[in-house]
This record gives sequence, structure tokens and C-alpha cells, in this order.
Amino acid sequence: MKLYYYCNSCKKENSFNTKASNRFELQEERGNHINDRCNHCGTQVKRRVNRVHAKPDIKIVSIGLLLGIISTIFLWNLGWIATLTFSIPILAFSYASQQANNFNKVMVDDK
Repeated sequence: MKLYYYCNSCKKENSFNTKASNRFELQEERGNHINDRCNHCGTQVKRRVNRVHAKPDIKIVSIGLLLGIISTIFLWNLGWIATLTFSIPILAFSYASQQANNFNKVMVDDK
């Protein structure tokens, strides 16, 4: 799961990685505000934890697709080709989007 925020000056989306699975853990890890430098214009950006949003990480989906292709090679003669090839990436994407939705649903109180 990648976390995103928008820059005030250039209005472009910036991302950062974290191990936090919800905003409470992000607040414990980084404090009430996220202090970062914009990747596009270089200005210092200070965002509240509630202004950060999550999106599903494409790496998880690509790993699921790779596992689907590998399982297709091994199970070619069993007839489960289409089932495993398409179900593994779909399950990986649904897991990643559920994580992002759970992060975006919960807001923290400002301290």
C-alpha cells in the first residue's frame, strides 16, 4: 500500500512508503504532520495525517500475476489453467484495495 498527498504549490501527487496499516500507526510513526519535500517542485510540504490517502500498490498485483503465470506452467495438464491464471491476480488486487479502503475509512483526532 502506498500513501499519497498533494503538494500545495504544484498540485501534484507525491507518494511515500510506510509499514503503517492505518492512520493511528502512521501518527505514531511520523507524528501529527507529515513533513516531506515535494518530488516535483522541491518545496517543503507539511500535511496532516488525515490529509494522506492510500491507493493499492501495483507491486502486489504484479506479483499475483507472476504467480498465476508460474502456476499455469505447472498445472497445464490438469485443466485449471484459466481458473488459477486469472484468480490469483484478482485476489491480490482485492486484498490490496481492501487494505487501502480500510486505511482511508478511519480518521484520527488532532492532538
